[in-house]
Amino acid sequence: MKIVAIADLHYSIDSDESSRAEAIAAAVRDADADVLVVAGDCAAEGGDAVGAALAMLADFDGPRLMVPGNHDLWEDRPPFHTRRIYQQRLPEVAAEHGFTMLDQGPVVIADTAFVGCMGWYDYSMRQQTAPREGLTVTPIAVEPGEESGASFSAVPGAEEGSWDGLEAADYAANGLVWQGDGSPRVAVWNDALHLDWEHDAAGLARCFADQLRAQIKAVGDRARRVVGVTHFVPFVELAEATTENPTRAFARAYLGSPLLGEALLEARELALVIYGHRHHQRVVKVRGVPTADASVHGRNEGPLLLTLPE
Repeated sequence: MKIVAIADLHYSIDSDESSRAEAIAAAVRDADADVLVVAGDCAAEGGDAVGAALAMLADFDGPRLMVPGNHDLWEDRPPFHTRRIYQQRLPEVAAEHGFTMLDQGPVVIADTAFVGCMGWYDYSMRQQTAPREGLTVTPIAVEPGEESGASFSAVPGAEEGSWDGLEAADYAANGLVWQGDGSPRVAVWNDALHLDWEHDAAGLARCFADQLRAQIKAVGDRARRVVGVTHFVPFVELAEATTENPTRAFARAYLGSPLLGEALLEARELALVIYGHRHHQRVVKVRGVPTADASVHGRNEGPLLLTLPE
C-alpha cells in the first residue's frame, strides 16, 4: 500500500502563495498512491479556507482521509465555537469534498486500519533548560483583545524567575515575558486568540489519547496492521532539539503530547505514524515504528510518498 501524506498546508484564500498550494495539490493528484492522508492545518486561519484546501485535493483518485489541526479551528474573534466546529462543521466540510475525518472513527482499507485524531498538547514537551544564560521570565495571561488584537494581564501569584523554574501550568496562560540583556520581549501562543475549548489542555490531551485507544479497540481483528494519524506530535523523541531562541523554546510546550504515542503503541501491529505541526518534514523510527512528519510548510517540502510492505 502506498500512502501520499501532507500536513501544514496553511492555505489562505487571500494569500499570494495559492499557486504553491495548487502545485502541492497537483503533486498529490499525480502521486502513484492508494490512499491520501492529510494530517491537519489545511488552513492558515480556519473558516472557508479549510473547505477550499480540501477541494484542491479532491481530485485524488482513492480514499481520502484527514484529521484537523489547531489552525483549522481558528476564528477571528470571540465568542468562539471551537467544540462545535470540531464535532460538527469540520466533519461536514470533509464529507463535502470526499474526505473522511478520522476523528469520527477508524477506516479499514484492505488489511490496514487507519486510526486518528487531531490530538492536543499538554506542555510536557516544553524545553526545560534555559535557551540562554541570564534570562528572566514571567508568565502572563493572554486573551483576545479589541480589533483582533491581544490583551495581556498578570497571572495571579506569578513572579519573575528563571527559565528552569517554569512549570507545565505556567504555559496554560499562553504568554511569557522574557528578558536578557536588552528590553523585555513577549512570546505568545496564538491559539489563545482564536479558539476556546472551555477545557484545560492536559485534559484535552488525555481525551484525545482515549479516543485513539477506543478506535484501536473498535478495529479489533478487522485489520492486520494499523496506521496512526495525528496532527500534534505524538512522541517526545520527535520534539525539536534544544534551541537558543527563547520564542521557539516557549513554543515547544505546545508541540503535542506523549499520551498520543502511548495510546498508538497499544495497537497490535503499528506499522506507521503520520503527523504534522512541527513544520519540519522528516521520516524516522521511534521505538521501532516508522514515523513521518508530513509537513509541507517549508518552501522546498512536497507531499511524502510512504510505502507499507505487503
